Amino acid sequence: MSSYDLHTQRRVIAWLASSLLALSACSPTPGPPPTAKWTNFETGANVKSIAINGRYLWLGLANGVVRYDSETHDAHEIYTAARTSGGLLSNGVYAVRVDSRERVWIGTYGGGLSVFDGSNWVTFTPYGAGRVATYGAEWTRYASGRGLGDLWVYDVAFDAHGGAWVATWKGLSRVDGRDCFPLSPARSDHASPGLRPCEFETYTVEDGLVDKWVYAIALERDGALWLGTEGGVNRFDGTRWTTYTHADGLGADPAAVPSNPTAEPPSPHHTTEYKSIGQANPNYVLAIAIDRAGAKWFGTWGAGLSRFDGKQWKTYTKADGLGGNYVHALGVDHDGVLWAGTDGGASWYRDGRWRTYTTRDGLLDNNVFSMAFDKRGVRWFGTWKGLTKLEIARDKG
Repeated sequence: MSSYDLHTQRRVIAWLASSLLALSACSPTPGPPPTAKWTNFETGANVKSIAINGRYLWLGLANGVVRYDSETHDAHEIYTAARTSGGLLSNGVYAVRVDSRERVWIGTYGGGLSVFDGSNWVTFTPYGAGRVATYGAEWTRYASGRGLGDLWVYDVAFDAHGGAWVATWKGLSRVDGRDCFPLSPARSDHASPGLRPCEFETYTVEDGLVDKWVYAIALERDGALWLGTEGGVNRFDGTRWTTYTHADGLGADPAAVPSNPTAEPPSPHHTTEYKSIGQANPNYVLAIAIDRAGAKWFGTWGAGLSRFDGKQWKTYTKADGLGGNYVHALGVDHDGVLWAGTDGGASWYRDGRWRTYTTRDGLLDNNVFSMAFDKRGVRWFGTWKGLTKLEIARDKG
């Protein structure tokens, strides 16, 4: 490792440690409604993802992962590439998900997919997988096309059969996560019975994807997948692919929505001519949610939020009451209420009407990139500046 890399890692760790000390100094934001209690945690980094596992919140930041004990004031653990001795390959984290076995799956920017069971780290890449990121004898080396689709991972979802679906920049990958484990050839003869090397199957545009850059995954009750890409939406039932784009009703007309000059494209590859991006793209889908009625919601890059009930499309924008036209995150809380994280706050939809929380109410920052809802009814929002906790004693809307 070069002296530059060591210096960078030390600086990242020091920055995370100092910035997250704000957890111990947090205080409720003044001026909220009497039924709402707001608490903000400044991390100094964008909170891209939130996952809940019991009392613990797992936060995916631009510079690492934080496990926060929500039943304490400030107890937390910080995970970076340096602190995990290479178990985590990249500090840029875009997705954190927890499976039924309480394993934490972490999708990174340029470092593949890492899985943490509480004691051990396993990392998957297109080229190999293993406990230690050496690419040496400790790793299982994948044959061409049998590894993870790409090193850039944006979402992970789990099906009822133990499979993990992974959204990458080079397609949709699936791995059977039940009994497999990365086994190096040197140690495969001594492996535990029943374990086999994890191999991925990756679907690309040749299979039916409308675009190879996949950002969001949602599963229906019957197991069918909905995928948000840079070219529109796909539905995949395991056999048949169906595509929906702006021509079908996805997203608002870019000419009809105002641009946001401060909005930055979520992907650096848009600096290339092939993937140039304007201020609004109705086919660029960053988030998906399925509500209790089975309707699908799609958050777009600058073209609002679209709802599809299987027959009809309807798109909501800021003009309809949505907080902003850039929709980064979607979720359904325990009351069945749909929430949208936008560039203009956290919006929720009920009784045919949109309402929005902003910094005026107590939100730490109006750019909301992630959200989660715990069993106690607490709403958690990941923002550009950190984490916001919202407790509502009685929500009258």
